Amino acid sequence: MNTNKKVMLIVVVMLGALSFSTIFNVWINFRDFGKMTATDKAHSIAESVRDGLTAHMVLGTMEKRDLFLENMKKHQNVDTLRVIRSQKLIEEFGVGTTDIYKYDDIEKNVLQTGKSETVIKETPTEVILRVTIPYIATKYGNPNCLTCHIANQEGDVLGAITMEMNINDLRQLGIEAIAKTVAILILFLIIAVLVARHYIKPYVKLFDDLEDGISRAYRGDFSYHVETSLSNEAGKVARRLNDLSEIFRFKKTIELDDSKGQIYERISYILSNTFEIKSFALFENHTETNKRVVVESSEDLKHSPIFDETNLTKCRANRTGLVVNSLEFHKICKTCYMEKREYLCLPFSISPEYSLTLLLYANNKEELLKYKEMVPIISNYFELAEPVLEAKFLMHKLEERSLKDGLTGLYNRRFLDQFVEVNLPEDKDFSVMMIDIDFFKQVNDTYGHDVGDTVIKELSAVLQNNIKGSDLAIRYGGEEFLVIVFNSNYEIIEKIATSIKVEFSKKSFKANDKVFNKTLSIGIALYPEDAQRVWQAIKFADVALYQAKETGRNKIVRFENKMYTEEEI
Repeated sequence: MNTNKKVMLIVVVMLGALSFSTIFNVWINFRDFGKMTATDKAHSIAESVRDGLTAHMVLGTMEKRDLFLENMKKHQNVDTLRVIRSQKLIEEFGVGTTDIYKYDDIEKNVLQTGKSETVIKETPTEVILRVTIPYIATKYGNPNCLTCHIANQEGDVLGAITMEMNINDLRQLGIEAIAKTVAILILFLIIAVLVARHYIKPYVKLFDDLEDGISRAYRGDFSYHVETSLSNEAGKVARRLNDLSEIFRFKKTIELDDSKGQIYERISYILSNTFEIKSFALFENHTETNKRVVVESSEDLKHSPIFDETNLTKCRANRTGLVVNSLEFHKICKTCYMEKREYLCLPFSISPEYSLTLLLYANNKEELLKYKEMVPIISNYFELAEPVLEAKFLMHKLEERSLKDGLTGLYNRRFLDQFVEVNLPEDKDFSVMMIDIDFFKQVNDTYGHDVGDTVIKELSAVLQNNIKGSDLAIRYGGEEFLVIVFNSNYEIIEKIATSIKVEFSKKSFKANDKVFNKTLSIGIALYPEDAQRVWQAIKFADVALYQAKETGRNKIVRFENKMYTEEEI
């Protein structure tokens, strides 16, 4: 039996018990009231009979005594009415018309004790009330009883009167009253159950859902969602539990993601769909380089000028470690400022080397205040993501190191293999430059490998100065370098190659009090103009480099088909 049924059963049982107690109490009270009313009536009749008999005795008309009693029975609606004498009264005035041997036990007890007795006789068809009331001698009455009853003393029992009355009408009234009470209580019970069901059921359902959700969470399942129509504190509890469920489900999901990029995409989805934030940007900050890059953003901010600022030191939130709120001061952060927009900027530390900054834009003050209320729960997502992201950053760093040349910091041959397979689709135009330092072996042989390393590092710096951020410079092996430029216009590629060649030739190197310069030979192949496959373009650039070295060095040579006559690779 679920909690809802248990609660409703308890409510029904308690209301039923209350109803039964009420009905029973009404019945008892009504019965007692009827008995008391009939008894009071009997005492009134007894006093009237006593006064009537006294009057008859004083007036000397006792022969009319029976007529008087019959009239009393008739007019007072009494079934049985008889007057009996006590033993002293019999000794003083005789038996009269009553046979003392017909006194029943109740009458005898009343004559002996001087106390009234009331008995109710009930049958399926009628209810009879019998009352036996004693007459007590007193000299303070009017007339003085002891004036006539000289053989008696104050307080003696002179006799008694026994009456029997049919009180069926009182029982009928009681039954009708009980019936009405039962009808009212049943109606009340139905209404109470319906009201209880209406108001209690949401709470009971909430409790059942919470119990189910917590049980599932205990087993590691955070997919539950508590549905409730309540908007009060109980509703807040349900919503907060749903938030916690979503947060832990988010954490469980990102723990199995293979890259930080996937985690950023999930954060973006949650901001857009769970929190319904329409305008936001997520920055990844690199402490060592003091640079920040946008990793996720809403569509309306894709080309925003805020992305142009990559200097991390200009980010107020990152610099102070505090939430930046545009309502606190006009243009509190010029980097985030946007005309007619309010903003919140939230910093999140991931590791000593990396951090994140979440920038939220609102159209007005009210919307920003709404976002501000969401900050604690948004922060929970980032706090749970922190260790996972830190691990991803560490793995990325280790992977970067394995894919980069330790001397120059450029990507290595291993990176090239992975990049060609994964990130270089065959429908994308690009150019390949294969670069070699002329007579580099002489540098190592003459001046030593340390000087040779210096020459190689200078060339890597020249390459990085002359290519865009999306282009790649790779140490292909020894003194040989490969540059991939995502442009297939030969005039532009030749211009870049010339700039590299000229800038490097101007570099001066000192060794053993001697100063020398070095030159470069460069081979170029365009894809897909010169080659049909990616690796073929790289091979043809190497062939062009060989041609440059064979024909005098210190020159730039573009691949031509006549340079390579072997079977295509």
